[in-house]
Amino acid sequence: MKAAAIILNFFIPGVGSLIIGRTGAGIAQLIIYFVGLFFALTLIGIIIGGPMMLGAWIWGLVTAATHVEQPVQVRVVDSQQPDTPGL
Repeated sequence: MKAAAIILNFFIPGVGSLIIGRTGAGIAQLIIYFVGLFFALTLIGIIIGGPMMLGAWIWGLVTAATHVEQPVQVRVVDSQQPDTPGL
């Protein structure tokens, strides 16, 4: 999962972060990236948009690369045993 998140963040910052469960960071990265892209489409805005896009891209890669998956704890209940002890 971590490798897929890094690859997705390489192409579109924020998507990989959403996949690994970092929803807030993923949405923020997407917004910053696309606002930067909007600014970069104008000649004067490239000064602002370029660094915004680069920052979102780096932030996305770092978020995916430093993600530590939490172990899942599962409790198994045996439904075959009777509920009353002593029978």
